[in-house]
Amino acid sequence: MGDVAAKELFGRVFNSLVGFAIKEINYMRKCSENVEKNRDELRNLKAMRGKVQQQIDIAIRKGDNLIIGVEEWVKKVDVEISKAEEFLEQEANAKKTCFKIGLCGNWHTLYHYGKMATKMSPYLLRHQEGGKGYETCVSMATKMSPYLLRHQEGGKGYETCVSVYTPAPGPLEVYQNKNLDDIATQNSALGDIITAIEDEDVSKQIIGIYGLGGVGKTTLAMEVSARVKHLFAAVAFTTVSQTVSIEKIQNDIGDATKRIMKGEKILIILDDVWEKVDLENLCIPCGINHPNCKILLTSRSESVCEKMNAHKICVNALPKKEAWILFKRVVGVRVETDADLKRVAPKVVEECGGLPLFLKTVGNALKHKSIEDWEKALTRLQEHAPTRVDPEIGKAFTRLKLSYDFLDNEARLCFLLCSMFEEDREIWLEDLVNYAVGLAKFHGLKSIEDARQRVEDAVNILTSSGLLLNLDDKRRTKMHDVVRDVALLIASEGDGKNNFLVEAGKGLTEWLPRKNELESYTGISLCKNKISKLPNHELYLPHLDIFLIQRNDELPKFSDELIRGIKEVRVLDMSWCKIQPLPQSFKFLTKLRMLDLQGNKSLHDISILVEMQDLEILILDKTGIKEIPQEIGQLVNLRRLRALNCSNLSHVAPGVISQLWRLEELLIGFMWELEGIYERIVEIMNLSNLTYLALHVPRFDVIPEGFNLRKLKGFFIQIGGSLEFFYPLANLKSQHLVIKTDYVEIPFLKSLKQLIEASHSTDLYCIENLNNILPQLYHEGFNELEHIKLNNCPNVSCLVDTTNWDQFHSSKHLGEGKIKDKFFGKLKHLHLAYLPSLEVLWNCPDQYISLSNLVTLSIFQCDKLVKVFPVSVAQGLVNLQNLHISLCNSLEKVIWDGDEETSKSETEHSEYIVFRSLAKIDFFILERLERFYSGHSTIKYPALVEVNIYSCPSMKMWGPGIHETPKLKFVKNVQLDGPDATINYAVNKIYEAEKKLWNELMMMEPRIRCE
Repeated sequence: MGDVAAKELFGRVFNSLVGFAIKEINYMRKCSENVEKNRDELRNLKAMRGKVQQQIDIAIRKGDNLIIGVEEWVKKVDVEISKAEEFLEQEANAKKTCFKIGLCGNWHTLYHYGKMATKMSPYLLRHQEGGKGYETCVSMATKMSPYLLRHQEGGKGYETCVSVYTPAPGPLEVYQNKNLDDIATQNSALGDIITAIEDEDVSKQIIGIYGLGGVGKTTLAMEVSARVKHLFAAVAFTTVSQTVSIEKIQNDIGDATKRIMKGEKILIILDDVWEKVDLENLCIPCGINHPNCKILLTSRSESVCEKMNAHKICVNALPKKEAWILFKRVVGVRVETDADLKRVAPKVVEECGGLPLFLKTVGNALKHKSIEDWEKALTRLQEHAPTRVDPEIGKAFTRLKLSYDFLDNEARLCFLLCSMFEEDREIWLEDLVNYAVGLAKFHGLKSIEDARQRVEDAVNILTSSGLLLNLDDKRRTKMHDVVRDVALLIASEGDGKNNFLVEAGKGLTEWLPRKNELESYTGISLCKNKISKLPNHELYLPHLDIFLIQRNDELPKFSDELIRGIKEVRVLDMSWCKIQPLPQSFKFLTKLRMLDLQGNKSLHDISILVEMQDLEILILDKTGIKEIPQEIGQLVNLRRLRALNCSNLSHVAPGVISQLWRLEELLIGFMWELEGIYERIVEIMNLSNLTYLALHVPRFDVIPEGFNLRKLKGFFIQIGGSLEFFYPLANLKSQHLVIKTDYVEIPFLKSLKQLIEASHSTDLYCIENLNNILPQLYHEGFNELEHIKLNNCPNVSCLVDTTNWDQFHSSKHLGEGKIKDKFFGKLKHLHLAYLPSLEVLWNCPDQYISLSNLVTLSIFQCDKLVKVFPVSVAQGLVNLQNLHISLCNSLEKVIWDGDEETSKSETEHSEYIVFRSLAKIDFFILERLERFYSGHSTIKYPALVEVNIYSCPSMKMWGPGIHETPKLKFVKNVQLDGPDATINYAVNKIYEAEKKLWNELMMMEPRIRCE
């Protein structure tokens, strides 16, 4: 037994020694493998660390608290990255030394670094477990090094929650600095405001600008913001208005208030304050406990400033000399070169009272008028104001009514209709179109499209006259609050045709007028209130043409008495009111020409509308209707019918659409109809007066062959998807096709070739069997499109791929081996989003691509895309105006020199590149972007006025070579002032500033001890 035990002991010892020797030998044998593994982990961890930092940056800007453990994780990651880099550097240097004395000249070096690399592994599992606690939290990334794998796993929890929110620009972002040269009054007020803002005295924590409406308070506040924003971490802006909406205000300034609580210095602008507002109710941290908060408010009332303990600064009207300077800038030099005008114009300026708003309004109204019109205007300005208003508003009435008096009837109607909406409302032009058609006050109206064009013309006139505000979205407009006051005065006085009662947006909970007090009114607006009580008694409204009561969430059922009282009404807007089923007395509204019921989910039956034989516009979007019944076919005067996003609509009675032979515009979704869709579309195809169509169908095969919409002026067709992408107030003049199906059915697409070719714009959503657009969809007409949107198509690797397109080389598009029709030659707008497989824009020779008509390019979250344009294609971007790229984590450069052949054949002969139309460039959250252009050619940007760069941590320069930007004044917030202030200078400043900020923030965070 002793011999057996000895043998077993010897065997164990021997095996242990052999195992130990093998392990020690493997340190040398697998040295390179283990080191390379650590190098890969380091690369992964750095990328993860960058993503985490993005989330930290966003949280800081929003004022959010970081979750516990994130800062500690980041600090540990940074330490481990540093260790890993040091280790890899030492290993690389040692390897060089080893090679100098022979491949195996230093076994000790191989053993040492092989063992160190291997020793990192035991800690990986421990660090994985340590990071699991963060997996359910929204934060950021991981680490690498000896403990790299542990930190990668620890950070993965942050990657799943990455959402990079880029807010839409607000009033301060789009504000353009005003020319105040020689306007000493406003310059003086501006200086006083800035001095008060810079003063740290607690008595000047709140600064109040007050003055008459139209004197320029809001403009001064925004000008101040532009000039002092460098003193603050952020500036927030909100409009308070007469009806204070706490929810809106908190939504506008919520992020800023959180940052105040964190100790950051913040400026909050409260515009248009009508009465004292409780800052505590608005959750604005202020007072001695929060000296880092500054508040700038504007008000027409000095007493409001006093009640809010504000340091008051009065904004006065302009004296004659300055008023003349401003007026001349509006009208032009004609006021000095025309002898007759030079005699009258100064008197007109004098009557404007030095108010910038009125100077601009009157100036715009008269600048193209004859001398006779100027003299008439002067006479009217010199007339006394109406006695029904107080002196100051009376003067404003007289001055602004002048502009109103110069309008034609259609512009006047639109002006007064705009006053019926609540204050600060952005008004859809399409609502004005509906109301104008319903009122039948456009003489000789030929069609809905004719009405739409007249409304657009009227709004353009009103905007150019200063009576409406110019918005970026041309589908909407807005009234300045002072102008609205004057419009309401005009509407309430009546002119023999219009007499309006407007109680919109006043927070009413009931509306119970006496029987005869409304007799003279032609229009009543109660929209955007909380009315829960309506009259149950008889009203006398013999002249009522338009009744707006939309957006009253608690609106009760209309009484029979109320219905009989408004029986003369032509326009009735009851949208978004949660109304119950329509009362039987609704049949008495036989003079209705426009009825809007959209958004009323409780409305299921519309057969009662059969009595409204004069009805021309019927809007049923997002109602609870289950069918469009046979009775609707009797409304033969209908010009426009909308029934989109009706989730319960499952049946359209046969023949109804055919009976509505006067239909000019039909917007309808057949998404939920189980049968008869094909037949209903055949009926639509036979409508001889149809000019615009919006149609939603579930699949390709319900569209009849030969479905040709070329005769239409506009259309929107959606195939597939559960909800209509079409917004009812979108521009109907477009020719738009949306395909949202899991698979593109090529045979059906071929049958719809006429539709695709007629579509100027096509959107492709969530298509799984799509790898490219061309050649896959070439023969279906996609190369003819002007607007392409590609969204959420997971397998698209490029837009053009000719590598396996053998048929193409024998097609009619080839001549002597060269392609005659270049790809995308007609394309104007290209939007690419959420394409995880997109690696390049095209996989074909560059000479096959032409983007000479491209105007806008937007690329969003295409994580595999490394570069965008070769320089040979970029040279042809002569019409490109807007370039936006964001959240493309692999993007390194936008323009590159291309392959060797391209470089030699095309770029060597070009001394410079000119982007003659490029006006705006946005780069947001591009962690690997190093530069815009990687080559050395000179690039000229004669039209470039705006460049925004945010969270591009690798971008230290715009590009080598010379970049000429004569119109560019700022890059982000870096001013280009002086010969040395180039775009490269600005980009580097941004890089250094962001780097410094991140470093300071990291140092400010409390250190947390390791466990």
